[in-house]
Amino acid sequence: MAISRQDLEGAILSYWQIKEEQAAKARAKKAAKTAEKKAEEVLADPDADAAAKDLAAAVAIAAAVNPDAETADDGEDTGTEGSVRGGKQFDPIADVIARFFREAGYPEVCIKTASQLELPGFFRPQKKWDLVVNWGESLVAAFELKALGGPSYGNNFNNRVEEAVGSATDVRRAFAEIYPDSETPWLGYLFIMQDDEKSQRPVNLAKSPLLVDGAWRGESYQGRGSVFCERLLRSSLYDGVCYVTAPKGSGDFSEPSPQVGWAAFSEAVIDRISVLRKRGVPGPLVPGQATWSAPAIFG
Repeated sequence: MAISRQDLEGAILSYWQIKEEQAAKARAKKAAKTAEKKAEEVLADPDADAAAKDLAAAVAIAAAVNPDAETADDGEDTGTEGSVRGGKQFDPIADVIARFFREAGYPEVCIKTASQLELPGFFRPQKKWDLVVNWGESLVAAFELKALGGPSYGNNFNNRVEEAVGSATDVRRAFAEIYPDSETPWLGYLFIMQDDEKSQRPVNLAKSPLLVDGAWRGESYQGRGSVFCERLLRSSLYDGVCYVTAPKGSGDFSEPSPQVGWAAFSEAVIDRISVLRKRGVPGPLVPGQATWSAPAIFG
């Protein structure tokens, strides 16, 4: 069964829902910490009345029973990125992309979404990706999933650019140095930008003593996202790039640039699978695995 636009819409909707759950937990944790601090102040106050001390003692006991409630940062100050790894808000999107490989016959042992996501780096020992597909010791594909939302876009957009360029450069250099006889890594990048009035508004360029590329002039952050992602693809830093915008809480996404839209991204992934299929990957036995039979779809 083909992976459709509707599949990605559902995954993006789930992304927002998980993120909101994280935000609610973070707000609850912050409120609990504030109450706990106030309770400590009341208990330490010799002039506090008995009723206040009783209430403060109850708050302190509750905090002691559950001192480390599992909550996640809502990520608002980091452009919806927050605790991407711990919060798992990208899991639904990673699962949609992983379906390309599942339906092509790759077994679950080769599709990493929760562990063994670290690939070798050149400027650092390892870098954790969001989805890694391998065939034995061969890298089939690795994917980076990122998002950017309000209220702050400026510095966070720059952070996304530096992360994307750095991650691809790092792993490609590592493979060239460590595995000079292996093929170049196949890398994918999916970027979601929150669609709102602020991300749609044209942004002025800061004053510079040097000429700035005209492609950036008059662009909104959404427009900058298109230029950024198109250049990631054109520069061959990534082999498949998907850039979409979506209102907060909605899975109904837009594609500012068809060149890096969902259809083009899907085609790039399918092309990668087709190239490897011609080489016999996946085959009837995973290298390094004791047993595994190919699904019936491969006869």
